[in-house]
Amino acid sequence: MNKGIFRGRVTPSDVKEAQELAAEAAAEAIAIDSAARSAELELGDEFAGALRQCKRLLWAAAAFSGGVNLLFLAAPIYLLQVYGRVVPSGSVETLVSLSVALLLALATMAVFDAVRARILIRAAARLDRILAHRVFQAIIDLAPKNGAVYRNAQTLRDLDQFRTALAGQGAQFFFDVPWMPLFLLVLFLIHPLLGGIATAGAIGLLMLGLWNDRTTRESAKIAVGAQNRSYQFTDAVARHAGPVRAMGMEDALSVRWHTDRETMVRRQAEASDRNATASAMIRALRLALQSAMIGVGGWLAIRGDLLPAAIFAANLLLGRALAPLETAVSGWRQISNAIAAGRRVQKALVQAPPKSTKVKLPDRDIEIDLKGVSYTPPNSKRPALKDIDLHIAAGEAVGIVGPSGAGKSCLARLITAVTSPTSGRVTIGGIEGRHWTSENLARYVGYLPQSVGLFPGTIRDNIARFTTADDNDVVIAAIRANAHEMILDLPEGYDTKVHEGGAGLSGGQRQRIGLARAMFGSPRLVVLDEPNAHLDADGEEALAAALATLKKEGSTIILIAHRLNPIAHVDRVVVLNKGDLQLDGPRARVFRKVRTEVVRSIAPEPTEV
Repeated sequence: MNKGIFRGRVTPSDVKEAQELAAEAAAEAIAIDSAARSAELELGDEFAGALRQCKRLLWAAAAFSGGVNLLFLAAPIYLLQVYGRVVPSGSVETLVSLSVALLLALATMAVFDAVRARILIRAAARLDRILAHRVFQAIIDLAPKNGAVYRNAQTLRDLDQFRTALAGQGAQFFFDVPWMPLFLLVLFLIHPLLGGIATAGAIGLLMLGLWNDRTTRESAKIAVGAQNRSYQFTDAVARHAGPVRAMGMEDALSVRWHTDRETMVRRQAEASDRNATASAMIRALRLALQSAMIGVGGWLAIRGDLLPAAIFAANLLLGRALAPLETAVSGWRQISNAIAAGRRVQKALVQAPPKSTKVKLPDRDIEIDLKGVSYTPPNSKRPALKDIDLHIAAGEAVGIVGPSGAGKSCLARLITAVTSPTSGRVTIGGIEGRHWTSENLARYVGYLPQSVGLFPGTIRDNIARFTTADDNDVVIAAIRANAHEMILDLPEGYDTKVHEGGAGLSGGQRQRIGLARAMFGSPRLVVLDEPNAHLDADGEEALAAALATLKKEGSTIILIAHRLNPIAHVDRVVVLNKGDLQLDGPRARVFRKVRTEVVRSIAPEPTEV
């Protein structure tokens, strides 16, 4: 095709190569995800299954942890040998041999420690490759169920938090703790009294850690909640900064914002104060244990029950034995938060299971059936739709009208499998919406919601639904939506950058680009929710031409509108009011029967100025 229509397009070979690599990486991620799901579906826990798939790496990290801990014994042994053999004999050769052996042991320990860290990093990366694609799908699947406040990437952040902890120092605590008894046992072998002091110190540190967690848990929880609310409120204000500024709402909003901010700061200060107290007590206990080990060791040496070198060796062993507990005490909040984040990811994957139907459907016309469908939006007690029975035949053009709050947009989301009904059954082409996969939806469904929802990228990317489609297909979709000439009038044509939400484009431009996206690939079902809300006269004409094209092609069309203009292009009209289906029939007959006030609510009469 003629590439000139894509004004300003730069397509060097390195960009194409990068796109191919990105596509291969995405395909690999999807393949890993599919393999993981097929292996773990019977077990019913994808998160645990993903950890099991990292088991070999975790066992390797455990093996290297054993090597690190065993090689640490080289330093105490060296001390005992120097004082027990070298000093009495005066043998320089023995000292050199022991020193070389110690250096080799320490160098090997450093290598093992580094290898263990790298293995954990790779285990974390593997966990991410297995779960990230499923988490992304779960975010999309759960967003309609959780309400607008929770439509964010928190589950992905939870996965990142768990992955970071698995690759960090916190995870090493779990590999070092099993070796604590070994060091305590060696201390008991040196002298039972020293072993008893070390064991008592370990118990004391553990109790302090539990006390610290118990006293700071509630304050930390409240602080995190207030922090999240503060960020969400700030994001909302930033998104709507224009109206906030224009209507002088800054001062009033800042009062509301400061409430959560002050709660966060106060609770964080409380938790930090208690944590500082616990940390000071832990440091004091650590110094007391070291001093006790030296003092008791000196007393035992005076009595002749202990070699002087054993005092220093015991101090080294004490430090190593208590190191995991000190790590846990100082970083338990991070470890606990990572475990909680992992559980949230696990819960999200359970709530959003993978689609059970994986068969690629043959080309078919699409009919819609709703039987006894009711729907209550998240965080709402009032149902938006009540006991709806509706059949839309393949190739039929249906208009859905009604006043604001009638449930029209909820019905559109149910028909396009965006969300599932609270009760009842919705089938698309004879298959329940919850069983439709992304691949099948992409082939059959075009959807233009009230909020168009363009994504960062180019206009071409958005029309092509971010697939690697041919340029011809993109242009054909724009032509069918009568948006081609409008796009060419933009400075960069199809390569015009689109920012989040379509910033930089007018409402009408966003809507026409969204219509082209809905018509991309010649879908058999097209659902348009208020497609003329931001259109001028030219846009209305373009929409009318697009609807005529869809009807000619035999697509099933569902058109939701407040204004009556687009309804002239449908054959059948469904009237909703307060969640109830009031009327359903041919357009002319419905509008003869519909109450005057309902018509006016659909198409309000112009007011005189």
